[in-house]
Amino acid sequence: MTGAALALARTALSRNLRGIEVRTHSFERVCRIAVLVGAHAEGLAERAGAGARPDGGWADVPETIWCLAFLKLVGRPDAVIPGLHWLSGQRLERGGWGQSARDVARIPITAIALNFLAAEIGTQADWRCVEGLWKEDLASAVQLTYKGGFYLLCQARNPQPSIELVHCTLKYLEASQHDDGGFGPWKHHPIGSDPWSTGICLAGLCCHPNLVPRHIIERAVGWMCRTQLPSGLWPCHFIDEGSAYAYWGLREAIRVLEAR
Repeated sequence: MTGAALALARTALSRNLRGIEVRTHSFERVCRIAVLVGAHAEGLAERAGAGARPDGGWADVPETIWCLAFLKLVGRPDAVIPGLHWLSGQRLERGGWGQSARDVARIPITAIALNFLAAEIGTQADWRCVEGLWKEDLASAVQLTYKGGFYLLCQARNPQPSIELVHCTLKYLEASQHDDGGFGPWKHHPIGSDPWSTGICLAGLCCHPNLVPRHIIERAVGWMCRTQLPSGLWPCHFIDEGSAYAYWGLREAIRVLEAR
């Protein structure tokens, strides 16, 4: 059942690539699907490469990260190298990235950059940034589960990870899982479980398979299979975005479960 859900989601997301590109003119959305699903519309690499501005970047930092991750995947160094240079110029003074150099550092954006581009652009300042931001969140009145998932996502690539913080985050996410197996922005959030939060949390948890109880992963997978639409997508704001992250989490969960 899990494999069928994954295949159905992959087909649905792949089929929608060209339509999303035409309707939204958003390379962030189509390149994210292309990277996570491993399929892309014909000519996307050429169009994405041509969409870069003269300075090497795209519309903003998140779009640039996803475009670079995709162009790196398909072997387009002519676009990747100037894009990395632009992205380096958007790094904030204390490390990390926001929407732009005028923004504040944000966990999701920094974690995605480090997950896909750590070898090319990651610095110790960036790792310290995402770690410090997540520590602040954990100490606040409301901790957002998806930020914990994003934090875990990039720690396997961190040359000096905080083992204590990783364990603390895993414990927090385990306690935040809803009774139905999914995750929301936080435990008992009014919207309940959602595919965006569940996908990101599941992908993050699966980066540390030896530290996560099998039943946590299995319950999250069960929720995703039960809530998948007949189309193969999941109901969520920006249905392609939520479904792409749901697909990512489901794919990583299958990899972990099959290895055990």
